[in-house]
Amino acid sequence: MGTKTIALVGQPNAGKSTLFNVLSDIKASTSNFSGTTVKLKESQINIYGDTYNLIDLPGVYSLNPTDDVEKHTYEFIMKSDIDMIINVVDASLLSRSLEMTVELAELGMPVIVALNMLDEAEKHGLKINPLKLEEILKVPVVPTVALYGKGGKELVDRIYEVSSGRNAIPYFPEYTKHLERDIEKLISRIKPFMDGLKGSSRFYAIKSIENPSLLPHVISEVILEQRNLIEFNLTENHHKDVFETIHYERHHQAMKIAEQVSSFVAKRKRPFSEKLDDWLLHPVMGYVFLIGFFILYFVIIFAVGSLIGMAVDAPIQALGNVFAPLKPTQPFLWHTINGAFMGFAGIFGIVLPYFLPLVFLTTLFEDLGYLSRVAFLIDGIMHKIGLHGKSVVPIILGFGCSIPALYATRLIDNKRDKMVTGIIIPFIPCSARISVIFALAAAFTGPLWAILIFIYLMIVIAVAGRIMTLFLKKPTGFVMEIPTLKIPSINYSFRKTWFRIRGFLKDASLFLMGGSIVLGWFEYFNFGNYINIAFAPVVKYILGLPPELGSTLVFGFLRKELIIVMMNQAMNITALSQLPLSIGQVVVFVIFVSLYFPCLTTFVVLWKELGFKGVFLSSITSVIVATVSAFLFKLVLNV
Repeated sequence: MGTKTIALVGQPNAGKSTLFNVLSDIKASTSNFSGTTVKLKESQINIYGDTYNLIDLPGVYSLNPTDDVEKHTYEFIMKSDIDMIINVVDASLLSRSLEMTVELAELGMPVIVALNMLDEAEKHGLKINPLKLEEILKVPVVPTVALYGKGGKELVDRIYEVSSGRNAIPYFPEYTKHLERDIEKLISRIKPFMDGLKGSSRFYAIKSIENPSLLPHVISEVILEQRNLIEFNLTENHHKDVFETIHYERHHQAMKIAEQVSSFVAKRKRPFSEKLDDWLLHPVMGYVFLIGFFILYFVIIFAVGSLIGMAVDAPIQALGNVFAPLKPTQPFLWHTINGAFMGFAGIFGIVLPYFLPLVFLTTLFEDLGYLSRVAFLIDGIMHKIGLHGKSVVPIILGFGCSIPALYATRLIDNKRDKMVTGIIIPFIPCSARISVIFALAAAFTGPLWAILIFIYLMIVIAVAGRIMTLFLKKPTGFVMEIPTLKIPSINYSFRKTWFRIRGFLKDASLFLMGGSIVLGWFEYFNFGNYINIAFAPVVKYILGLPPELGSTLVFGFLRKELIIVMMNQAMNITALSQLPLSIGQVVVFVIFVSLYFPCLTTFVVLWKELGFKGVFLSSITSVIVATVSAFLFKLVLNV
């Protein structure tokens, strides 16, 4: 048997990416936060000796794309060679989730239903009969709780059975009689032109009524006149748009199925998560908890990072002393080895101690579902600065990494909203920059300055957003789903943290170690002086910093984590506390590196998503804002 392709399809926050992780060895970015999967994830899996390509598609509410993400999912389903679909259904929102199932049934492709989050459904007093659902849909239905890996083995068995010939084509739900007559008329016209097209003639007949813009040209020409007549009659009879009519029919069918397979049992008491939400989303107390969240977030990262840093400091310094005898006898070899060692020391002694608790805490709050609440609360603030709706998701993601945040701007329909959000994202302190801030704060300033710097960065983002959005005429609306609070799996959070740390080490080690070696060679050949001289007008005279730090800014453009490593190498030290800088100089330096050019990878993605205009505006804005901000801090702190 050749390699078959399986696509995971479902509504946002149904647990697709978590289920993808259960089935594969590769960990997709998962969270209890709508909009996590922006690009598709792919992994090869082996089931009883057969190989499958497993695809995790971005979550969509229907096969009627309204933005770039939904369009990407629709086109992949319609144009790719998919052998079966795993429809991930949120059991706690059964009737709504089944609307997608009904639409997939129209498509006429093999489907397996993964009835996910059954534990959440039971908490809300909803009891679902999977066997009854399987009987109605005529396809395999597998109960799962993906967060805890439950149902994975059963799902694998159903995949193998369908591959071996078990029927998995869902039954076509019948709509009202007059609508079914119209659909049959269109099917008879469409069938002769189905060669080479994917999907059923019924799917195209319904789409011709609901959303004719999605029809292949060969079909739209044939049924145009008849379709227009049907639209006129449906509008007259139902007194609503045909799109709403079809949506209502699907909704009715989904409700009907949900009622047949589920029953409510009396709940003893209101779940604690709902009571907690009353406080977390309260118009006043919600912001108190939000401030407390950020303070706790910073304090834990600072405290844990400092402890880890102190624990590894002595062993790293002892390791560095091993190479010291080479310096007078073989200077070039020593500069090479010492450069590599400085890179190693920067990774494990400076960056990772703060990056590790940062990633773990972020993962934990993602899985808990609190980040969606943060987005909800921040949305109210963003309205005041001129950013609205769909800009919330990419901005929240930006606190983790600018790259997925920029990809998430695809959710934004309005081009000017997208441009402004894309330009603002590089100002948001990503995990790499937060690591730099906390590493320097731990060595010099203490946590208070770290918090003050963070507050200033938020003010810069607000002011920049307000200034740029003055040119916007009309904001875009956005309905944000607030998922249920869930107790995160600590084991799973640790696994996700390890995956992200491993990805960081894999991606960053070459840059960090290689960059440090190159800087060592620069020092040996005295090339670093030329870079420092070139940057001296800014570094020395405007920022009031040692000119030796000029070269660190160049490497910081490759990756922000390199800044810390290169500072050690440029100043020839093994610990940040040895830096010959005052507290004021450290603050000025941190402000500048937090706001100037984004890293190279972000720069590339920015170009891809926003084009030359976006990159140019982002570059000019970041340099001006970074220089002015750092200069103001220099004046205030009398550096």
